[in-house]
Parts: sequence; structure tokens; C-alpha cells
Amino acid sequence: MRPDFLRVLLLSSACVLSACSSSSPSGPDAGTPPVDAGTGSNGEVAPSSRNNLRFKNPEQLTAHFASALSLSPEQVCNELGQYSCATYVHPVALGGVDPYGMGLYEPLKATGATTPNVVDRMALAACARRVSLDVTTPGEAVLFKGLELDAQGRLTNRDGAPVRDAITSLYQRALLREPTEAEVGTLSKLVTQVESLGSQTSGRDWMTAACFTVLSSAESVFF
Repeated sequence: MRPDFLRVLLLSSACVLSACSSSSPSGPDAGTPPVDAGTGSNGEVAPSSRNNLRFKNPEQLTAHFASALSLSPEQVCNELGQYSCATYVHPVALGGVDPYGMGLYEPLKATGATTPNVVDRMALAACARRVSLDVTTPGEAVLFKGLELDAQGRLTNRDGAPVRDAITSLYQRALLREPTEAEVGTLSKLVTQVESLGSQTSGRDWMTAACFTVLSSAESVFF
């Protein structure tokens, strides 16, 4: 994958995370109705009194990505096409153990410097797999349904209902909630950014970028 395209993926993820931080409910302990959970009169989100975020371990992360994208765990991410990224190659970076290879019987108390890279690697591989399946067999598409590509590989209708539906489905599947208008707008605008890179498969690249943005977000990899 080209470095400039990867930069767009990472920047888009940061934009969406920024949008999420001001609109996500903080939980039932906020003491307000579900429709406005955690939101005060000034529109700010109240901090949770039970904030105890935990990073998903290798098995949980694999299961989450697989479920969100309707893939089998074996399809999520494999190094060299055969070694599981989560449970065989990078288990320690993801908070797992490696008793036989490294003699590590208990997970590390903190994530390492390579943990974000591994999470991004897994999310990108899983998204690329889902996009490939949806584009190759559109009649059985799970996420990207009804998205037509022109002869140059671009989306024929970037502002159409299929784009919004795909974004909505991503949030429903990965984060179990509806996207905000700001989040939908951010991912919709990403189409133009991807096309500006001159890719011959900009439509597919946008699908991968949108999927990656949601799947690799903090809201997705923590519980």
C-alpha cells in the first residue's frame, strides 16, 4: 500500500475520533435520559464516574473485527497468508501471552510502542478482505452494497444513498450505534481525498479507508 494513501487513512481516523469525542454518550451513570445520556445543558459530555476502559485482547479483537465485517476469524489478518496476526505473530503486542516462544505467562501491564501498528495492521487487513469480497461478489455484499464504479474505478455517485448506507452500516456493526451527521460527512468527504491521490482503484480505496477509520477507532478497540 502506498504511504500517501496510508496517511489519508490515519488522518481520516483522527478526524472521526475527534467527531466522536464530543457526541458519544458516557453511559447510564450520567443520570440523564437515554436520548441525551451524559450531555449537560451546555452540550458537553459529562465524564463517566465508572471510566474503566480496557483494551481488547487478541482473541477479543479478532472476534470483534470478524463479527463486524462478517468474516471468519481466520480471514481477519494473516501474516504471509498463513500465520494469525493476533494469536501467532503479535499476541504480546495485543496484550496476550506467549508461554512457549517467549516464556511470557502473564500479559504485560501496559501496551507497547508497536501495539497501535498491530491494531492498524489487523483493521486494514480485515477491511481489505471485506471490500474485496463485496466488490467481487456484489450480489452477496455485506457492507458496500449498491456502490457502482466507473471505468476509472471511481464511485459513480459519491453523494448517493449507498454511500450513506455503507457508512451507517459500518457504525452499526463496529460500534453498535448510529453515526452522527458529522461522522457521515467526514467519511463522505474522504472520497475526494482518496481520488486526489490518483489511484486507479479510488472507489475500492475509499471503501477500505472508511472501514479502517471506524474499525481502528478507540471506540472499537476498547471496551
